[in-house]
Amino acid sequence: MDEGVTAVRRQFPAKIKAIDDLSARSEDFREICRDFADAQSALQKWKVSTDPKRDERVVEYQELIAELSKEIARALEGSVPPIAR
Repeated sequence: MDEGVTAVRRQFPAKIKAIDDLSARSEDFREICRDFADAQSALQKWKVSTDPKRDERVVEYQELIAELSKEIARALEGSVPPIAR
């Protein structure tokens, strides 16, 4: 399984089926998932960094992760088929 999809599955455990379904058919969604995983990885590196810009970068990556999480949530909401009436 793609590392990005795995990271998103950990973030949204209640949506695993929708994540798997959407990732199977959408390269764009898989790319967002990869970006999400990359941002999480970078955040962890900056959290332990001694670089003077550490705090600034931590905030930037936290914001990026929050935005990607929203984008992923919107994509997952849009992937749910409408309820049959």
